[in-house]
Amino acid sequence: MQQLGGQDAMFVHSEMDCFPQHLGGVTIYDQSTVPGGGPVRFKQILALLQNRVHLSPIFRRKLVEVPMGLGQPYWVEDPNFNLEYHVRHIALPKPGNWRQLCILAARLYSQPLRRDKPLWEIYVIEGLRGVEG
Repeated sequence: MQQLGGQDAMFVHSEMDCFPQHLGGVTIYDQSTVPGGGPVRFKQILALLQNRVHLSPIFRRKLVEVPMGLGQPYWVEDPNFNLEYHVRHIALPKPGNWRQLCILAARLYSQPLRRDKPLWEIYVIEGLRGVEG
């Protein structure tokens, strides 16, 4: 168990359903640059994360509140940790343009993270077309 520090606790306490405090980002990978030529499949990404998630214990920890709010929450190991809950695979509808990606990202970011799970999610989104670097 590890108690939250002041800054982390501030984010937790200031979060509301209509005002989530989590952060996110969008990264675009060009499948044509993959060494060996073949596209990277979702199962490969999941396997890579499965093999590495143990390297940083925070990915397996969830928050536990102190009874009656008499102290800052604690990080505890989630005994029911399931990587496949946190790593999700979805696709943009055709034509898969930038606007659709932005709408989807906004929708995903607007949802609060579940407090009974470790506080992170990854979405592998396929189907973006026509983006040039």
